[in-house]
Amino acid sequence: PVSSATATNPTIATADDTTFYIAQSEAFTVLLDHAVTASKICNAHSHRGYACSAQSSAYQGRLYSSNQDLCQRQSQWNRSFVDYASDRATDNAPCYIEPNKTYAGLDFFSLDVLLQAAGVASLDDCIPGGTAHASFCKTYRESGATLLLNIYWHDKKPYSGRVDPHYIYVAQLVATSYKQSIPFYERYRSHRTLLRAHGIKIAVLLGGEFHQFRFLQFLITLTTALGLLAVATTVVDSCMLYVLPEKEHYLQAKYEQQRPRSCERRVPSASPQRQAEDQVDDGNGQPVTSADQESLLAEPLLQEGGQ
Repeated sequence: PVSSATATNPTIATADDTTFYIAQSEAFTVLLDHAVTASKICNAHSHRGYACSAQSSAYQGRLYSSNQDLCQRQSQWNRSFVDYASDRATDNAPCYIEPNKTYAGLDFFSLDVLLQAAGVASLDDCIPGGTAHASFCKTYRESGATLLLNIYWHDKKPYSGRVDPHYIYVAQLVATSYKQSIPFYERYRSHRTLLRAHGIKIAVLLGGEFHQFRFLQFLITLTTALGLLAVATTVVDSCMLYVLPEKEHYLQAKYEQQRPRSCERRVPSASPQRQAEDQVDDGNGQPVTSADQESLLAEPLLQEGGQ
């Protein structure tokens, strides 16, 4: 609403106070034209296919919304999608709403779409913290509001790597009042008209991320991952063997149990070929047994004893 008050004295306002509203202000449209530049990537990879700058008229962007009614209503015009880069339509929240386009490729939204995406169903809703009584309810139309529109650029998609740059609009309500006071002097310091205007202020926050490959960063990440892998193995083994309730079962599963070996020494038996080589004959071609060998060895001793 816009209210004006006429005063004939700088310190005293007269009763000539008028309030009027702008019809269908929520149907006004907001035109968005923005661009980003990553100067470091432009300087380092100017001819290698890296995206270092982008303009909204050349790429695709969508508005994020968690409002179920807004997603259902936008799905009737095939403007509600499940993802910021998907072509699959949906009528459930959360959704990503495709903006309207001008002939030059610029995005524009109606004010009510941005408000609903920020959680305000209507300008005639009561502001939070006020009373809901009809005669005392202060609405957004009367108090105004401040809407923050975040624009996030990026050129990377999970499990796909680098893709064409794209952006996402995220609307957020940050204040429940906004007012501007504009004085109009007919005679300076003696007669003026003060115009107090309440409305929706839209602030824009632009940011994002563009990516590039760096071999040094790759080596740092790789060596860190290998070191953490060894640490993780040690920590998991320690918890498994000493902390968890089933540690005895884990110990048996991790390490193979072996029985202790006997300390007795076993003399290996000679092979049949070795036994055949060690046999002694009596001179007539007959083999001599071990008993005969002992008797043959004992005969010289007996002869010496008899002498």
